[in-house]
Amino acid sequence: MIRVFNKLSAEKLFAAQRSQYSETLNMAGVVPANAGFLARTDVSNLGHFLCLKITGSFSTLRIDPLAPPAIIDDGIDHLRGQLIDGAGQRKLFNDFIPLSLFLSPGRRRDVTATNAVLPTATAALAGLGNSLFYPVEFEYLFAANSQILLELRNDSDTLNRFDIAFHGVRILSGVSVAGVRGV
Repeated sequence: MIRVFNKLSAEKLFAAQRSQYSETLNMAGVVPANAGFLARTDVSNLGHFLCLKITGSFSTLRIDPLAPPAIIDDGIDHLRGQLIDGAGQRKLFNDFIPLSLFLSPGRRRDVTATNAVLPTATAALAGLGNSLFYPVEFEYLFAANSQILLELRNDSDTLNRFDIAFHGVRILSGVSVAGVRGV
């Protein structure tokens, strides 16, 4: 197989390097029992953010119906979310979808659960979540000075936590790199 390479130019490479860099935007929170929650993270005015992948985890807690008020990890995805582009409030999913459908590694054990410290053989509901980790590909360009919003709904009778990281490339605006150019 023959590959044809374009001539490398230090000037072009430096220009590209000055205009973009890898970045991660984080979002985390606690969704109250039987309620909704709006999480947000700022894109900032440095430039646009091209999201390439999403990773994240969440808890699956509820009150034990056999021994209230003990909180157990039942392994059921109680959190559903709707991802929204803050610039223009564009909904990126058709409906609220379970977090397990777009987050990896996904479900995590929560130390506040009664059965989190028990051996799996004695507490089947405390089984580990998916231990494989594959960042989920999600390509979307978020505008500078906007926000990434995640509207969440929790159908559990106790609170649940989530953590999300948006991995991508910051595309700097001409104004933000004017002092760095030096060319």
